[in-house]
Amino acid sequence: MQIYLFLNAFLYLSFAIWCIVKFVGTSGFLGYSFLNNSGKVEYLTIYTGLQMGFAIFLAICAYYPSLRLAGLLFCVAAYVCIVITRTLSGSYFGDLEKASFMIGALEYSLCIWGLILLFRNWDLVKNLEA
Repeated sequence: MQIYLFLNAFLYLSFAIWCIVKFVGTSGFLGYSFLNNSGKVEYLTIYTGLQMGFAIFLAICAYYPSLRLAGLLFCVAAYVCIVITRTLSGSYFGDLEKASFMIGALEYSLCIWGLILLFRNWDLVKNLEA
């Protein structure tokens, strides 16, 4: 669980840094185009600020054993929603760029890995009720 959380923290931190340093390149890679400065601010806010926050939260969860389950639950909840949304919207709109498949493959992998970890640690989840 700790490795999974640290890996997620590293990925979110890496992507956040990449997005702030090369925001035009990363936005183009993801299929975004900016119509005005508000679009740039929104992109940087979500793809840098929010992801940096995720990185910090997940690194803290990975470091402290008592928070690992919270980090895992967060990741599973997020990735399940991401995978469902990506699958439905990708099926609806179709004609996706290579980047969508690359990022999707990573999200699907992290989702499946998180679900496996969650089910392997289900006794910890059941103890939350107590």
